[in-house]
Amino acid sequence: MQRRLFSLIPLLLLTTLLPGCSEQQPPVRVASGGHILNFLPFDVAMAKGFFQEEGLDPEVTYLTGGTTTAQALLAGQVDFSLNAIDHAYKAAARGKSNLRMVALMNRVPGMVLVVHSRHRDTIRDIGDLVGKRLGVTSKGSGTHMVLNFLLAKNGVDPQSVTVVKAGTSTFPPALENGKIHGGIALEPFASILIEQGKVLVLADLRSMENTVEVFGGPYSLAGIMTRQDIIARDPELVRRFVAAIVKALRWMAEHTPEEIAAVLPRTVTGSDPDRYIKILGKLRDFYTLDGYIDPEGARNVLTAMEFSGAFGAEQNLNALDFITNDFLPTQVQSTSPEPAVENRAVAPTPDTATK
Repeated sequence: MQRRLFSLIPLLLLTTLLPGCSEQQPPVRVASGGHILNFLPFDVAMAKGFFQEEGLDPEVTYLTGGTTTAQALLAGQVDFSLNAIDHAYKAAARGKSNLRMVALMNRVPGMVLVVHSRHRDTIRDIGDLVGKRLGVTSKGSGTHMVLNFLLAKNGVDPQSVTVVKAGTSTFPPALENGKIHGGIALEPFASILIEQGKVLVLADLRSMENTVEVFGGPYSLAGIMTRQDIIARDPELVRRFVAAIVKALRWMAEHTPEEIAAVLPRTVTGSDPDRYIKILGKLRDFYTLDGYIDPEGARNVLTAMEFSGAFGAEQNLNALDFITNDFLPTQVQSTSPEPAVENRAVAPTPDTATK
């Protein structure tokens, strides 16, 4: 045993020194809000081994809600987070302007504003939500910002409702038990609640058509976030991470919902893969094809936040300061021209908003 051990040592040293051989890369730390459909491209990249193809070994920490994942990134506990762009804006409003989105996964909100069907006689539209308890994934999250925008656009002061934390999976029981009247439902639970006839839909933001109607254009939601110091220190790490996500997005675009579900573990698809496949079929507008961050979509998020009262326009934030497409494959950068600044969607004022 001893003789064999000593004989292996020179071989190991030689392997380390040979051209093209290197020590194993340290794991890249990632914070995720869980196996929700917003982050499906990341789960596909993990399942298909796209990170390994790029020489990366993701070490994933699952946290509750976008606020906690963004906080972990800000605190330096992780290198990347799966987050909505609004967290970069909110951090900047508090004086921490170093978060950057480097690839986009969702180009529409993918959210549905619903109320329990037991309230059908008293709640018929968004204007009837005054004084009601409404669920969001977490206070200050992307779902909260969209809810505020929808309320304000329809003449309802966001302060006139009670916001309750109801995560993606805890939203249905909170609704059923009467802890909330309604709120922002995410997939797959939005489709399940609708199919079961348990909810009334007040706003459906799962399609590009409806998103454009509400926001005036695309709404760049969840994507891959990192910090400016990581970009400056290790741009190659960022490029590799983005490359794995782009591979996943392209693979998803080229495969059927059945084929996508087939490569995913049950921890992602849940106990009813047939329902999961059915829901995937409804989300073709949801995912970007190549990770490109549409500047108009990023500006629409910022506009919605200002309009909904998340912070004032006096903060003078520029959405383009918090996104970069520089790490996307060259062909993506060259085929996705950025729209002119004049295309920025203008949010309606409360005086002109209609129910």
